[in-house]
Amino acid sequence: MFSKNNLKYILILAIGFFWCSSLYLTQEQHLTNYASVEFVNIVELLFGSLSMALGILTFGLLYRKNKNVKNIFIIFMLLSLVSMISFFATENKYFMSVCLCLSCFFGTAGFGAGYHFSLLGSNVEKEYRGRVFAIGYGLGSIGTYLMILFPESFYSSIKALIIYVPMLLLNLYLVINKTNLIQVKEEKQTSSFRNYFIRISIIVLAMSLLSALSTDVIAINTIDIAGGYGATRLYYCLGLLVAGFLVDKKNSLFEILTIASFVVSLLSIILLKEGYSINLIAGLSYSFVAFFVLFRTMTFVNLVDNKKNMVWVAAFGLMYSRIMEGLMVLFEDKLIEHYTLLVVVITFFLSLVIVLYFLLYFQSNKMSENDAVKNIAVKYKLGTQEEKVLNLLIQGLSNQEIADELFVSVNTIRNHVANIYKKTGMKKKELKEKCFYKTN
Repeated sequence: MFSKNNLKYILILAIGFFWCSSLYLTQEQHLTNYASVEFVNIVELLFGSLSMALGILTFGLLYRKNKNVKNIFIIFMLLSLVSMISFFATENKYFMSVCLCLSCFFGTAGFGAGYHFSLLGSNVEKEYRGRVFAIGYGLGSIGTYLMILFPESFYSSIKALIIYVPMLLLNLYLVINKTNLIQVKEEKQTSSFRNYFIRISIIVLAMSLLSALSTDVIAINTIDIAGGYGATRLYYCLGLLVAGFLVDKKNSLFEILTIASFVVSLLSIILLKEGYSINLIAGLSYSFVAFFVLFRTMTFVNLVDNKKNMVWVAAFGLMYSRIMEGLMVLFEDKLIEHYTLLVVVITFFLSLVIVLYFLLYFQSNKMSENDAVKNIAVKYKLGTQEEKVLNLLIQGLSNQEIADELFVSVNTIRNHVANIYKKTGMKKKELKEKCFYKTN
């Protein structure tokens, strides 16, 4: 797990998420000195979120056109640095707002998110991606929490650039000199693959809407800075670490808890109306929202395994979420005033998410995967037990986990795996790809 390569990408994600998330906090607080809270919310949560989504989409479009995205990434990160500094160079709230949106567009929450997530998918093995992402983002969250421990006169002013500028430049240096994002020629996608992509997009869009309804909208006018960006980041970090481990080791349990996490969000809204501590409720929500964060990330990042030219969709889950979070701001007042209606709406979409997930993604994907395994078993004359082992092997289970599942010794499993490799002439990665192509 903690190989040199994995540690490198943990560091890159941690630094990128830290300066991006903390800068967002600083710009928000600084802007409140020159504009109303309502104005800041619109700028940050509506236009800022949509700017991030546009930045991710821009990365995807440029990558598909086979442009040199590495050079563009360098330019955009430098422009992010310029917009970050320019934000503090004026007292005009409109100019500051434009600079804030540009930082969101260019930086590691926008265009940079597409680049960073693509690096993760291209350079980190699938069985470690969840933990690499979770630890990286978790460390970034802790960094933001530590910023809150400084006096507000520091973290909400131009003084904070003493930390942000070196972090941005370090992140840029690591990405440029220590990583490589291989671009491949865009291939025409099959209709079945497009259908698969549409299915998971619908699911993540529904989840994003539910997440925005249940956490971000309610938090707009109720969570103080220290609570919203401070202690809750520690809960978020804890949730990420648990989810990251499960997505790599116990994916089925992770999927169940991802759905369950939205029930917790619904419960949080009810607790909010009952007058419970908002910071406690926010901490609970952030702990469980981490499961959806991992789901929306890994769902699209893992497409890189199966279609190398699909690397450009690696951050689409985040893009969908930013769109929903931004649009929900338009309904902020009505939703907060009508708790009963909000609970009904969330309950409806929660049911929709469950139906979509099990009908359009989980069951169809598992069933078609089994069909692919059956085809390989017939073609290469695998035995019944070898077919069962292959089915579990391509799901990412270790030899010990397969042995536990089939109630045999681990040595028996090793022999079955060796026979599978010998008969098919393929290793684990090739078998996974074979099954995926048949699935889609």
